[in-house]
Amino acid sequence: MYGWVRRLVPDSLFGRIALTFIGVLVFTMGITLFVQMLDREASVFRASAGPAARRVVDLIKLLDRLPPAQRVALAEIAEAQGVKIELLATPQVVADPDPDDDDAIAMLGMLKDRIGPDRKLGVHVTRKVGDTTVPGTMGERTERFAFNVLARLDDGSWARFALEEPRRLPRWPTRVVQNLAVMLIVVAILSFVVVRWVTRPLKGLAEAADELGRDIDRPPVPESGPQEVRRAARAFNTMQERLGRYVHTRTAILAAMSHDLKTPITRLRLRAELLEDTALREKFLRDLDEMQRMVGTTLDYMRGLDDREPLSPIDVDALVEALRADAEELGHPVAVTGTVHTPFAGKPLGLRRILQNLLDNALHYARDVEIAVDDKPDRLTIAVRDRGPGIPGDLLDKVFEPFHRLEGSRNQGTGGTGLGLSIARNLAQAMGGDVTLSNRIEGGLDARVVLPRGGIGLTRGA
Repeated sequence: MYGWVRRLVPDSLFGRIALTFIGVLVFTMGITLFVQMLDREASVFRASAGPAARRVVDLIKLLDRLPPAQRVALAEIAEAQGVKIELLATPQVVADPDPDDDDAIAMLGMLKDRIGPDRKLGVHVTRKVGDTTVPGTMGERTERFAFNVLARLDDGSWARFALEEPRRLPRWPTRVVQNLAVMLIVVAILSFVVVRWVTRPLKGLAEAADELGRDIDRPPVPESGPQEVRRAARAFNTMQERLGRYVHTRTAILAAMSHDLKTPITRLRLRAELLEDTALREKFLRDLDEMQRMVGTTLDYMRGLDDREPLSPIDVDALVEALRADAEELGHPVAVTGTVHTPFAGKPLGLRRILQNLLDNALHYARDVEIAVDDKPDRLTIAVRDRGPGIPGDLLDKVFEPFHRLEGSRNQGTGGTGLGLSIARNLAQAMGGDVTLSNRIEGGLDARVVLPRGGIGLTRGA
């Protein structure tokens, strides 16, 4: 039961606030209509019984004033007007109405209010439903009230009055229901407008928070809306400014250090060339080559952290085919499966570096490498699969840390610098996606880059 309720409740703040407004309004109107319906039946009966009570009281007063010989003539005249009068010479016994008979109790009260509480009266009321419907109502059939009143006259004789009155008001308050429906529609529209106006800044703040991980230099959030939302937007903009300053400062320092190291490395390489000891010279040159590679990959990593390449349409099929052709030229066959239906809106150089890093890892450590493309309307998935040794399960996330290498030696020719996967993940996250690793059941590693589609709606050939 609770699960069904959760499915019916909107997931957005706008939907929940709007649903609360509408729900409270509908509940209030329902209670109002229910309370009105409780009193409506009594009002409807009084509207029809009132004229009947007045006619009966008037006739009783006339009969009291007329001698018995003239009462018959009055009865004939009244019958022509829809009231049947039966004159009774024998005493009659009257009883109080049944406590549950609200109609009889109400009719008796109206009669006594008009003729006095001491008059002996007996009342019986029935309702008659016809076959035709009442025009302008919600399919209600015609209804009439039949009144039977027994009254003691002043001279001690009795008279019975029988008459009918139509139902003067429909059972359902059609006008009230229509007014409530119009009010509900108007308030619902106003609620949607007001709630949308209030929650729109929150939506912009949520979108800004989502984009912050992709672009630290995105424009500030407009500080508009209610006071609380303005304060949240101001705090968010302050946080973004501090984060941007922190990231750019650290990135610039590391990039500058890596760049400045190139000069002393070059001087050391020149001096090493002057060494007469051949074996010692070769050792110096190998160490300098390793330092050069580390500096180069560190600079690549810094560029990956500070990636500002604009989005543009990418022909992913052509990119994958180029990577396959380059690998085969080096003697590494690569299989390709799947195609991309429409150009992908992303960062061309960034995507190439992602796939190149994943492909290099697969070709270095494994065999039977395959690139599998899965294109869907909401996301693009490119998997680089191999038949290598895989990665221990507890290290699948750790290998994304900078300078972490599974190969334990310091030889970069066998273990690399430990930055390839970190660079690939940073570039993928800059495009709103991610890179994940998993071991294949049949053996090997599945390196998968998942990127969301959107941003540039293009068709092939556009």
